[in-house]
Amino acid sequence: MSPRRIALLSGLLSLSVALPAAAQSSARVSATVPAKAHATQQVASATNKKTATTRTPALREHIAKAPVEALLERGANPTGPLAKLSVEQRDSIIEHTRSLLGVRYKWAGASPAKGLDCSGIVKYVFAKLGIDLPHHAAELAKLGGSVTKDTSAMQPGDLLVFGKSKRISHVGIYVGDGIMIHASSSNKSVVEAPVSKYMSRPAGMLQLRGVRRVIALDSTATIEQPDSSVPQPPQR
Repeated sequence: MSPRRIALLSGLLSLSVALPAAAQSSARVSATVPAKAHATQQVASATNKKTATTRTPALREHIAKAPVEALLERGANPTGPLAKLSVEQRDSIIEHTRSLLGVRYKWAGASPAKGLDCSGIVKYVFAKLGIDLPHHAAELAKLGGSVTKDTSAMQPGDLLVFGKSKRISHVGIYVGDGIMIHASSSNKSVVEAPVSKYMSRPAGMLQLRGVRRVIALDSTATIEQPDSSVPQPPQR
């Protein structure tokens, strides 16, 4: 056999061996790519499932709502700021406040027997209806809702907060008709005073800084009427 024919046969033999090997390598690559894609899909699916599990329908609804709406939906706190009261309960706050006129002023005082300070009278009166308020004027100034500093917008039971600067240092209870009741250190007792007195005063003097509404009237509340079928004692 001639050298040329031997070289040709050798080349054909090498080609026949190389082609199957290349086909096997291509098959391995093709199998690897779908496997990686499948693994990526599994990770994404698990992540989405975890997110869906974490964000429950209630949570998604809460996130979607505006903060103010979410707060209003909670309603009034029956034992704290924005407590719901009937008109009669609100009026009883004013009666309790008026009953303290003349009680001596005492710094940090919290009872009529020992004396009251400005925030002490607020805490004492509202506690009569189970409403727990802080014994600190600056903290009271942050509670409830803000009301315009105008007596036409004020309601009995609103808290009036005062200061000689931006710092709140005094508080009183609005009782209606442009009058407030407060524990006055200068008068050394609980007194009435016109709100207008503190509306426009020179800098450095005690000025009205804000009005806070810490109670909400419950229009659904009714006064229990006596049963007409039960005989009533004669009036004297």
